[in-house]
Amino acid sequence: MKLEGKINNIPVLTWNWLKMNSNELNENLDYKEKTSFAISKIPNGVSFEKKAKKESLSIPPIESRMKKNVFELFDQNNIIPSFLNVESGNKIENPIIINYDCKNKTASLSSQIINAQKDSSVTVIMIFNSPKDAQGLNVIHTKLYAQKNAKIHFITVQLLGNDFININDIGSYEEENANIQITQIELGAKKSFLGIENLLKEYQSSFKSDTAFFFRNDQEIDINYLTTHLGKKTSCDMKVFGSLKDNAKKTYRGTIDFKNGCKGADGNEQEETLLLTKTVQNKSIPIILCDEEDVAGEHGASIGKLSSELLFYMQSRGLSKDECEKIMCLSKINRVASLINDENTKLQILNYVNEAFNEFDK
Repeated sequence: MKLEGKINNIPVLTWNWLKMNSNELNENLDYKEKTSFAISKIPNGVSFEKKAKKESLSIPPIESRMKKNVFELFDQNNIIPSFLNVESGNKIENPIIINYDCKNKTASLSSQIINAQKDSSVTVIMIFNSPKDAQGLNVIHTKLYAQKNAKIHFITVQLLGNDFININDIGSYEEENANIQITQIELGAKKSFLGIENLLKEYQSSFKSDTAFFFRNDQEIDINYLTTHLGKKTSCDMKVFGSLKDNAKKTYRGTIDFKNGCKGADGNEQEETLLLTKTVQNKSIPIILCDEEDVAGEHGASIGKLSSELLFYMQSRGLSKDECEKIMCLSKINRVASLINDENTKLQILNYVNEAFNEFDK
């Protein structure tokens, strides 16, 4: 299996010398064994089809940031999406959990559609695990469709091995007064590519995303989020919190696009990145595009190392520099993990982070 070409293309081009318009894939991966997933018990009011080619045609077209790269790969391997459908009016209290137990030298190619019908709500948690030193490929494409007054909370937790390549591509679409919330925790993999393309189609639809990461050694994370406002009084809030250590690399592209006619819309994007060593590489490019006057948009970024004042304060309380860094990293991850309504999932995240810091203490 060969992965090559540009990935995570930015909606509008910057100067080429910034090297942020896209990233490059050039991987030749010979993983013949496939990874399957296990799903928790399906509650009343929800149906699940593992292969649902017919059902996938019942939703409107939903775009994504990695469409060319991912769709060609899925077509080549004849990947048919699964379909999780929440019936109208059903409020599903407990999260539906999908586990990917990825073995060494395996490939996971998975596509799914989550459809929340009118006045329904659901939380879906997707967890990717593998042995610590495993290598492999994980490619996930998800479409989220929230109909009128519906709510979807989609959570992904990535805890893959040191030599995995992770590609997580999400497209979402909201009708009138619908809300989609995406929560992502990124801790593992050698390279991780995240893409979200969100369409606020109708009146008072809303979108919220929260992403946390901790990358170290030679890990690389590449993020590309786009929210497009079409409906009046739509709103979005995109936040990214993370820490980089050693030779880790991070690129963040965040775009809010106000289209003509989205009167009264508001959008916000914020990023906080803690740089723990001088050798990390951090790139950020927040963008606001505007073709409508009656809107409010803002973006901000806080990027840097621990301040000497904060470090002195914490050390004066008996903490070492390494302990201070761990506390600050955990605070960013816990800030996002607190949005996950499943204690076992949060425990897996905490154990993974503690193990990562124990490596540095040895």
